[in-house]
Amino acid sequence: MAAARASKPTRLLVLRLAAAGFTLASLCGCGSVSDPAGFSIATQDRYDFMTCKEIVNYRTSNNTRVKQLTELMEKADSSPGGFIVSAAAYRSELVQARALAAAAERAARLNNCDAAKKP
Repeated sequence: MAAARASKPTRLLVLRLAAAGFTLASLCGCGSVSDPAGFSIATQDRYDFMTCKEIVNYRTSNNTRVKQLTELMEKADSSPGGFIVSAAAYRSELVQARALAAAAERAARLNNCDAAKKP
């Protein structure tokens, strides 16, 4: 009978340690997420065959979206635990918006488009 009582707390302790180990292992995956900025999500020639007016409009909207996402990330970072929220909610979209803005800027240079001119 004494052996049965001793084994119940031992099983409970082992179960708790296993749950803690599983939780720790699953959280380690979050720390290994890398920044995908090393590769371009947008294709480089996405805007190459558009008119200057379209390219300038896309460039302006992409730059506006980058600014909005940057402000949202800064706002989230100012709160406790906000780094996790900003990374989870906004980071991938910000990287994509930056890639699209860079592609639009590249196309504007290639086609000699000027943002000040309205073609």
